[in-house]
Amino acid sequence: MKSFFIIDVESVGLHGEGFAVAGGVYLENGSAQWEFSLACPPDHCHGDSEGRKWIKENIPVLTESHRSPLSMRDDFWDYWMRAKREGSVMAAECLWPVEANFVAACIQDDEKRTWNGPYPFHEIASIMLSAGMDPMTKYDRNPSELPIHNPLADARQSARLLAKALEQLRK
Repeated sequence: MKSFFIIDVESVGLHGEGFAVAGGVYLENGSAQWEFSLACPPDHCHGDSEGRKWIKENIPVLTESHRSPLSMRDDFWDYWMRAKREGSVMAAECLWPVEANFVAACIQDDEKRTWNGPYPFHEIASIMLSAGMDPMTKYDRNPSELPIHNPLADARQSARLLAKALEQLRK
């Protein structure tokens, strides 16, 4: 059974710096093999005032595991390398621009990471579309997928929706 390293990132605005990332390795049936959740203070990240306002109005309180976005990205990269060694491929739902920019920042942090980025970086929304699912629909959430905009809860929902789409494609 294939495994996916599914991530969700929260950033200071659509093109700002990521301040929280979570997810884990999920099998193609949606079951979690292992998970992680990392966050740093959004005030320590680059971004615009509109993005900071949106955070205050929409993001639930997250436990800070790091003091800087750089140290958070370094620990994230360790999780990615573990997942990659285990044979997982990276995926995210609607990955442009937030998740894509976050992964690009990780690679820019250390040139030794250049050839270890996700290739391909699978787009869950595109897989959903291929399966006849509308990726822009607001899908009901399971209790473990709440609250919305908590990156671990969002990654769990993405894993479930990916599993549903893959099942549809097999029919």
